[in-house]
Amino acid sequence: MNNTLNMAKTNLRFMFVPYLVTAVATGLVAVQIVVMLILEANGINSGSQLSFGHFLWLLPVFAGIFIPARNFRRIVNLGGKRSNFFWGSLITYIIIAFAVAIANTLIFYIIDLPIIEAETFMPFYPFEPEYFFLGEPGHIGGIANVIDVFGWVDNGIVFAFLQQFAFLFMVGTIVHTLTAIQDKWYGWLSSAVIIAIISVFTPIAPLRAALVWFFDLIIFHNTAVLQIAACVVIGLAVYAVNKPVLARKRI
Repeated sequence: MNNTLNMAKTNLRFMFVPYLVTAVATGLVAVQIVVMLILEANGINSGSQLSFGHFLWLLPVFAGIFIPARNFRRIVNLGGKRSNFFWGSLITYIIIAFAVAIANTLIFYIIDLPIIEAETFMPFYPFEPEYFFLGEPGHIGGIANVIDVFGWVDNGIVFAFLQQFAFLFMVGTIVHTLTAIQDKWYGWLSSAVIIAIISVFTPIAPLRAALVWFFDLIIFHNTAVLQIAACVVIGLAVYAVNKPVLARKRI
């Protein structure tokens, strides 16, 4: 267990590039929002904004690419066991998903929600409003945070966190797995199948309905517990593919 936790710590320590990209993107958008708030305070309407919390979601995506592509060889060459890397990386994605979900949930309730309630950044329409769908503040107008757009905040702060955590965990494990298998023929096949599914399912109504059902299950489902369970199960099932892949992977 200690070796597994140490492996997770090692993964978290050696992720300079994912941290840097996420920090720069998040920081730039945060600065932009501050500038826009100053302009709004001086009577200059800037229109709707994206929350800088959105960009924290880059971290599990880039971690899912960086850990199997860079950290695996480095750790194994230093004497780390493949089984420890497998379990340690799983814990890494749990920690990253937890941290990002906590951070973005706090950003929404502490920063975004007051801006939404104050109706700051509401777009200006020069014509009669009946010709436009203005939407609700926080969706079309105001500042949009993904946990609000997906409707997770409608279930309360706890479920907003849990639903986001489960989704980000699934994203991290899927990206990790797809990256880990890219040097094998079945990796290229998997990428081709994903592209084919999106290309073929979208224009055909019955197949499109199946695709919509899947995205509804993992994102928009009315039952939060079911959405959480689906994301966790899918994430664990996909990540399990790494077990045989790691056993045969060359250094």
